[in-house]
Amino acid sequence: MNVTLCSVPTEVPGTEPRRKRSEQATGMQGILPKIAITSLNHWTVKNGYKPCKFYDIDMLLPSDEVIINYFKKNPSDVVGLSAVVSTSYLQVKRLSKLIKQVNNKTIVVCGGYLTSAANTVLKKTDVDICVVGNGEIPWVGILKLIKEYKESKKNTLNIDDLLKINGIAVLDDNKLRFSGYGNSLPGCEMTFPDLEYLKSGLKENKDAFSNYFRRFTNNEMFSMDSRSYEKGRKPNVVSLFTSKGCVAKCTFCQRGSKGYYVYDLSKLENYLQHLVNNHDVGYIYVDDENFGSNKKYTYQVAELFNKYNLLWSAAGVRCTNVDVQDVKHYKKNGCVALKFGIESGSQTILDIMEKKFTVEDIKKAVFACYDNDLYSPAVGYLVGMPGETIKTCMETGKLMGEISAHIGIPPALIMGQIDSYYAIPLVGTPLYEYGKQLGLIGQNVDAEEKYLEMVSNVAAYKRYYINFNGAPMSEVVSWDMVVFMEATRTFYKLTKNKSLNKYWLNKFEVAMKIRGKNPHTKSMQKKVQVMGDAGERVNISFSQYLITNFLKQHVIFSKVLTKVPRFILYPIVRYLLYFEFLFQKYLLKDSHNLHRETNAKVNSKLRIKDDEMNPLTTTQKDRSLRTIVLKRMNKLNISETPEEKTLRSLTAGP
Repeated sequence: MNVTLCSVPTEVPGTEPRRKRSEQATGMQGILPKIAITSLNHWTVKNGYKPCKFYDIDMLLPSDEVIINYFKKNPSDVVGLSAVVSTSYLQVKRLSKLIKQVNNKTIVVCGGYLTSAANTVLKKTDVDICVVGNGEIPWVGILKLIKEYKESKKNTLNIDDLLKINGIAVLDDNKLRFSGYGNSLPGCEMTFPDLEYLKSGLKENKDAFSNYFRRFTNNEMFSMDSRSYEKGRKPNVVSLFTSKGCVAKCTFCQRGSKGYYVYDLSKLENYLQHLVNNHDVGYIYVDDENFGSNKKYTYQVAELFNKYNLLWSAAGVRCTNVDVQDVKHYKKNGCVALKFGIESGSQTILDIMEKKFTVEDIKKAVFACYDNDLYSPAVGYLVGMPGETIKTCMETGKLMGEISAHIGIPPALIMGQIDSYYAIPLVGTPLYEYGKQLGLIGQNVDAEEKYLEMVSNVAAYKRYYINFNGAPMSEVVSWDMVVFMEATRTFYKLTKNKSLNKYWLNKFEVAMKIRGKNPHTKSMQKKVQVMGDAGERVNISFSQYLITNFLKQHVIFSKVLTKVPRFILYPIVRYLLYFEFLFQKYLLKDSHNLHRETNAKVNSKLRIKDDEMNPLTTTQKDRSLRTIVLKRMNKLNISETPEEKTLRSLTAGP
């Protein structure tokens, strides 16, 4: 039995890749090694099957013709497509069609977060089976069943036999059937990426393997720490996971699996030895979703990094998992930065997101870092959730300003490191269900496919935002800028009679110089591109630089802001940005734009109301979007067919 695993890119088919696959690629760290792919192969071999061939379509980005030729030369009985994110729908549709074109008897299996939309994937693409949740055990179950059928010379798989495997979604007489979420591997069975196996998927371009690593000089996080410049330190940065899963249930986050697991420490040590000895790695970027949730384990991980003289930073840190003692331990053992998932400075929005922490928790964690000489680019935020208003955006800006004031660094510097996003509903989240309830996302298969096509390869940016709140679009498109402006106001108000912190200022200046030496960063600043509908590429660099970047560079961080009343400044900025939005939408024909409220029948009665968010009369659980969506469903008194119940269990997530 010949089996092939394929990585799935997110780029819209037929377009120039948005991500540059070179040593100068954007980003602070190397591309994250494909742990799902290597784990599937490891589990396949462990269960007595020969290794799967690997075709790294995500890294190679081959043409249709090249893909067809590959499968002609490498005939496959089973092909697994790893669709990590739901924004890869168009690529799954394309790849499954090409595979079937070569051999229509090949069984195409799709796994990853996209399979929360299994009903649409199975009905609108050439995928035969969807694996939902953790994929290793269901994948081997599928291979075992196919092997048994081949040996018994049966032509087609029996649906009932397939559904004996947990984690399977399949069509039966064009109706969706689902066996429940796949079981997770025990922590002791989880493996680190097999880099040699990943290299085997790049035979057409072996040089692409270098994309898994970055030079230190491309990484502003490490440049904040003087230890990064020590003589003899190995130059490469690599990304890795030290744990799997998440302890949180954020209502905007797409997760297709349950649980939180840590790796075997001896396996981690072996992997670190390999990275240091064979790939010149001196820096580790920990990409865990919940670094620090198992405190004892995390301490041991930090000590292992230090043992091999590795400097490291961690993203995805939960602010309730870090205190002063933790910061000191991590710093002592080579940590240079901790990045927290904050999302908002408004308690209302934090509760809707089900973050289960407070604004004060955020400040406590961030201040603990800076007060103990640890950099904390903690200020990524997300606007546009249900319940968002100008007021909640101003609260987020206030938090950013307070962080800036605490360390004595102007927002113009610290917010240059900030990631600002707009909420996009992803299948398998309460946010997606809320969008469907309001009527902003269609209910049937055709409508869902249209939506999945529209969000293929989009960034979480205002151009792609669906207006959940009913606010005028002229207001919505200014929310991200309101955060920046309010941060500046708050900073200068709090530091009116204080001198700035020269210590952190110098660190930021060094980091900015290093970042400026990255030639790719400069080129990216000159030209900004986004994806248009149906693969059309739209260059918006002119309009973007005309207004947004002009405001950021010359206006919003100016001390003059503190002198201009909000009722004068904010409307001016608001309508300038609205002009930019209309320019992109109509004159540049940005048909990928998701602002579709005017074309949708919106059930405004189902929007979140102020009394639902009153902390005096509601619990934190009551204020979660997850709870609100369920209440709406009961209120609507929807009678569901068995298939509709199955579909809801999928799109609601685990």
